[in-house]
Amino acid sequence: MKRKTHTTFAAIHLGSEKISMQIVEYRNIDRFKIIESVNRRIRLGEATFKNKIIPFKLVSEICDVLQGFKRLMEEYGVEEYKLQATTAVREASNQVFLLDQIYTRTGLIVDVVDMLQEIYTKFVAIRNTLREGKISSERDGMLMMDISSGGLGVTLVRDEQICYQENFHVGIIRIKESFARNRRESMHFNKALTEFLSSTIGPVRQELQQSSVEYLVLSGTETELLLRMLGLDEKERLHRIKAEDFHAFFDKMRQMNLPKLISAYKIPESMAELALPTVLLYEQLLHLIPAKEFIITGDSFIDGMQLLHIGGKTSPALRKAWEQELISLFHCIGRRYLYDKHHAQQVERLALLIFEKVAKEHGMGEHERLLLRGTCILHDIGKYICMRSHSQYTYQLICSTDILGFSDQDKQIIALAAYYHANKLFEQSNRSRPAVPREMVAVVAKLAAIVRLADALDRSYLQKIRSCTVTLKDNKLKVQAVSKTDLALEIWTFEDKAAFFEEVYGIEPIIERVDK
Repeated sequence: MKRKTHTTFAAIHLGSEKISMQIVEYRNIDRFKIIESVNRRIRLGEATFKNKIIPFKLVSEICDVLQGFKRLMEEYGVEEYKLQATTAVREASNQVFLLDQIYTRTGLIVDVVDMLQEIYTKFVAIRNTLREGKISSERDGMLMMDISSGGLGVTLVRDEQICYQENFHVGIIRIKESFARNRRESMHFNKALTEFLSSTIGPVRQELQQSSVEYLVLSGTETELLLRMLGLDEKERLHRIKAEDFHAFFDKMRQMNLPKLISAYKIPESMAELALPTVLLYEQLLHLIPAKEFIITGDSFIDGMQLLHIGGKTSPALRKAWEQELISLFHCIGRRYLYDKHHAQQVERLALLIFEKVAKEHGMGEHERLLLRGTCILHDIGKYICMRSHSQYTYQLICSTDILGFSDQDKQIIALAAYYHANKLFEQSNRSRPAVPREMVAVVAKLAAIVRLADALDRSYLQKIRSCTVTLKDNKLKVQAVSKTDLALEIWTFEDKAAFFEEVYGIEPIIERVDK
C-alpha cells in the first residue's frame, strides 16, 4: 500500500458577508495546493451591525451551508480543519445560540476570533505575499491598512519590525449602517462622511505625523471592487500603483454621490453603497502619510488561516520569524511608555533560561513562552504614570492596549502576570487588586513566578549579570550568575522572591555568584 505523503486540511471562514472554505493538501509550507474552494454569500454583517442579533432564519441557513461543507470535507478525506468566525458573529448578542446550533447540527466547532487576531491573520498572509514579491520594509518602511466589514487595522512596519499598530471599529458595512439611506443619497453625504472618518482616525494622524513610508499597502473586503473601478484585474495577487494615479482616481470619486456612482461604473446598488464609504475611508487614510507607491493585495482572512496552520505545523523558521515580529510590537508598546529597554531585555533573557528548565514538566509550551516574553518586556510600563503604584498602572495599560495577534484572554494573562510579579497572588485582603479568573490562576502564577525571579536578578537595573547558567536537579533550581561586580542586592532580592516560585512549582530556587 502506497504511503500517504500529504495532509488534507480545510479552512472555513464564517465572515460578515460570506462563508468560505478552502481545502488544501500539504506536505510543508513550500509544498501545498488548493484542491477545492467554495463560497456562499450570506450577509451577516448587515443584520448584526444594525440589530446586534443574527436572525434565526440566517442561523438555519448558516447551518445548512456548513452541513454541505462538511459533506465536501468527508468526500476529500479532510484530516484537519479550522472553522473561524469574525466580526459579525463576534458582535452578535445571540452568538452562543448560533455556535450551539452549528455544533448540534454539524458537529463542527467554531473558534470566534478577537478583532486583533482577525487583523493579524490577514497581516501574516499579506506579509508573505509582499516577501514573495520582494517588497521589503527596509529604508522608509510600509504602512499597512486593512479594512474589513467591521474594523480597520493600521500597522507601520519598518526594518521588518512593527513600529506602530492601532485598530478601529470603522468597517465598511459598519459605516454604511451608521447612515440612513436618504443620507447616503444626499449630495452632502461625502463631506459628512469625510468629517466623520477624519475625526475617528485622528489619533493615528498624530502618531504618524513624523513618519514617512515607501509603500502604502491596502487590503480588505472591498479591494476587488476598488480594483474593478480602477480598471485593473482583480484576479491578480498583487497590484502596484503610482501615487499620482491613485490620487487622480480619488479626485474623480469625490464628486460623486450614490446615483452617479451606479451610473458611472455600471455596478449594482448593493456594491455602490459599499464603494463610496470604501473610497472615502481610503482617501482619509492616504492623508496620514505621503507614500511613493500604493500596493493592493488579494489576500483574504482564509489565506492567513491556511498559512498560520501549515506554517505553524511544518516550519520552525517561519514560527520564529512570526514570534520576533510580535515581540517587536511589545517593544513598540514599551517605547510608548518610556520603558527601560536594557532592563526589560535582561529580565526577558534570564526568564527564558528559567522557563526552559521548568516548562515541559509543568505543561507550558511555545504559546506560554511568547506570553512570558511579552510580560517581561512590559512588566514595568506603569512607571510611566506613577512609580509608587506602577504595577496597578502596568496592569491597566496592558489591558487597554491593542496587542496584534493576541486574544483578549492572552492580553489579560500578560497584564495579570505583570501585576503579580510584584504582588502576592493568593492574598485576598486587598480588594483593589485585579481578580484572576479561576481558569487563569495556574498560568498567571507560573509566569509571574518566573518574572519575579528574573526581575530580582536585575534589581539594580544595571545588568550586572553577564551570563547565567540554570540547572534543575532534585527539585532544586540552581542559578549560577556570572558577574565581576557585587551582587548583594540581586542575591538578597532573589532569596526574598524565591518562596513564591517554590509555592507554584514545588522547586526551590538557589542562587550562586560565579566570578569568571
